This record gives sequence, C-alpha cells and structure tokens, in this order.
Amino acid sequence: MIKVVILEDEVPARKKIKNFLDKIEDPIVIIKEIETISEGLIFFQTMPDVDLILSDIELRDGNVFEIYNQVNVTAPIIFITAYDHFWMNAFETNGIEYLLKPYSFSRFEKSLQKFNSLKSNLATTDNDIFKKIDAYYQSKIDSQPTYKEYIPVKSANGIYFLKIIDIAFIQSDYGVVFAFDSNNKKHLLNQASLKEIQEILNPDIFFKINRSELVSKNYIEKINRYTKNTIAIYIKTHILKTSQNNTAAFNAWMGLK
Repeated sequence: MIKVVILEDEVPARKKIKNFLDKIEDPIVIIKEIETISEGLIFFQTMPDVDLILSDIELRDGNVFEIYNQVNVTAPIIFITAYDHFWMNAFETNGIEYLLKPYSFSRFEKSLQKFNSLKSNLATTDNDIFKKIDAYYQSKIDSQPTYKEYIPVKSANGIYFLKIIDIAFIQSDYGVVFAFDSNNKKHLLNQASLKEIQEILNPDIFFKINRSELVSKNYIEKINRYTKNTIAIYIKTHILKTSQNNTAAFNAWMGLK
C-alpha cells in the first residue's frame, strides 16, 4: 500500500490527480489533501508515515518550499506544477520527478513507475540513485521551453490575436482575467485563472506579484517601497503592489538582490 499526500489548492487539479491515481494498478491510499502552507506545516511537523508526496508549488497562501525549507520531509516528492523555473529548487529537496501542467496520464504513470523503481532498489548504492537524478537534471537543462507569442481573444466581432509582447500586466478578478496592453486597453481573456495563463508566459518576462496580478518586466517604469514588506510598481497609469509573500522573490526576479 502506497500512502500518498496531495498538496494542491485547486479542486480540478486535485480531482485530476485522484482520477489518475485510481488508474494505477498499485494499491494507493490518500492520507491527506492539503491546500495551504499553514496546513502543510502543521501536518508535516507531526512526522506522518508517508510514502509519497504529490505537490504543487504555488498554494493558496504562498510557495510550497516554505514547508520543505522549515520541516524535515523525508518522503520522495513528485512536483506537479505550471511553473517550469522551480525545478532546481525541487531537486534540492526530495524531488524525484517534475511534471509540468498540463500533463498526460502516461507522464503521470511514468513518474509513479520511477517512484516504485527507486523504492524497490533501496538496496543499491546512493551513488546509483544520484546518477539517475543527475541525468534528470541534465535533461531539464538541455530542454528549452517554448512560450506563446499571442493569445486568441474572443470579441463581439469574432476572434482577434493579442500579442504577448504588447501585454503590460494581467489581472484576475473573481475568476475573470483581463490583460492590459501597452496602450492601456483592457482585454477580456478566455483563461479562467492566473495559473492557466502563466502556463503560456515566459517567467523571465512575467511575474506574479500577488494572488491576482502578473506584471511584464518590459513595462515597469519604476518601483518604490510601499510598506516595510511590499513594493509599489508603476506601469503606465497604474500602481500595482506586491504581496508580502512575493516581495522578496520579486526583488530577486528584478535583479535587486
């Protein structure tokens, strides 16, 4: 019996994981579903008996590495995320696989096979296991992600194509996502969440400054300290603000640290 913990804050994504687990031949039991960093910290501090962790990276209240950096989590972790730039962090923890959303059942099944292979070969030397992980590292280094150049947008007159390079920032408001272009024009996007739109954007150009806004580095005119732990970002006629959880990462992304 494989005892699994799921860290995922979106219900559809969690449902997909559980549906895929149901298709795996090995007996699996889900002992905990976690949606927040605070809940995860409490759970893992109890030293639970866990065989495998299936983990998203951005949860409702922050980045999941806040958990893994504070608590000694010994179970192997399969990361399932829309972000491709955290894989080095993943393998600095107990990461054994890194699935990028959207992913197929075939990729999911292979990640479970990798877990079973590592589990059944615990008698082999640590060096053999590290070689397998290093090979995966190298495969990630060699692969270059591609990103969309435009977004199709529906309008009353049909469909037009909004160039990614023209987007200054993106806002999500109660499940409705808008893009503001370089002329300050507002476009209603078809995507239902920031996570969904982030999958097609270059993380070197776009950054999630808080739970509801993504900004393009190309259109940031200036930044100022807003409070002790937040930053005000000036884009055209708009002033956006980082959340406390994202300020340090934003500064690093901008090359300020």
